[in-house]
Amino acid sequence: MGFTGGMVSLRPQISTLLSPAAAPVANCQAPPDWNRAARDISAFAHSEIDRIYGPYGSDTRYQFRMTGDQPAVYRHVIYDACAGRILGSINLGWMDWTVDLHHNLLSGKTGRRWAGAIGVAFLLSSLSGLLVWLLSKPNLRTAFRIQRRFSRRTPRELHRALGVGAACLLTLEAFTGIWLCFPQTMRAALVQVAPAPEDVRPAKVRRDAASTERAGLNELMIAAHTALPDGLVREIRLPEGNGPVQIRMWRPGDFRSLGNNIVFLSNSNAQVLGVDRYADRSGSNRFVQAMAGLHYDDWGGLPFRILCAAAGFLTPVLFVTGFLIWWYARPRKKSSIQRQAAVTPEAVQAR
Repeated sequence: MGFTGGMVSLRPQISTLLSPAAAPVANCQAPPDWNRAARDISAFAHSEIDRIYGPYGSDTRYQFRMTGDQPAVYRHVIYDACAGRILGSINLGWMDWTVDLHHNLLSGKTGRRWAGAIGVAFLLSSLSGLLVWLLSKPNLRTAFRIQRRFSRRTPRELHRALGVGAACLLTLEAFTGIWLCFPQTMRAALVQVAPAPEDVRPAKVRRDAASTERAGLNELMIAAHTALPDGLVREIRLPEGNGPVQIRMWRPGDFRSLGNNIVFLSNSNAQVLGVDRYADRSGSNRFVQAMAGLHYDDWGGLPFRILCAAAGFLTPVLFVTGFLIWWYARPRKKSSIQRQAAVTPEAVQAR
């Protein structure tokens, strides 16, 4: 769970690195014809668009996630909005598989509950490790010192030096992960100390079996920018049926690079069904939304993402060194018990 979490933390950077480079263009087409782009991409991938990820900064490459033959595994097509053409596709099937393993243990909703149970074990392990370290009255000058020559003390020193920093981040990741696995239970606990977070999502759109019309991507983009003129599109989630389209947008002041605002649009005519503005949310609702942003390391920029990924990659090391600490302690306990048993009352009288 820790190792796959580290991989998922770097997913945006990995996908950007593997994406084909955009050709330099002097003058960009503004705005691009998104309806034509959607048709070209669907024809190129021979599948339907499932989700769209917008670029960051000066990048003009959009990532289109297409429906695949396997559950939770998709095909990813890169589209250059500046040049108005498809750059190619990237193989991220292994990353989709890793994400599903981390979130659901490849077992859907049942796996999500088991992942939550692992999160509870993660949380208890990290908190107890930090507590044991604090109760030992640590010396900060030697807390991170590791001897070069391997001995029985090496696993303990390595476990302590790496675990102090990693446990703090793993505690945060475990708590937020539990929240994502058991949202209703955690919300009920939050109600005990704070007002109940309001539900800002629109009512479910009625399905019309006779209607096959779908709003074009141009209309969806225009409607989202009309609802939030100062927002930048970061993600578009297209529904399988006639449910609402969710467009996540970034506005100045958002702590998530992915954006903290969501525009809900009708899938048939791009009508605005609701706008979830982060600035209008209550404190308890902001706290709930922060759980996903913190767990996905979508806060603090690239340095925070690298630190959380490193903490995840260190979990196998912490597991092995913790096991060695326990293993090396067993003979000592046994010999100590034998020495105490050897001290009989007759031996004491003889002394």
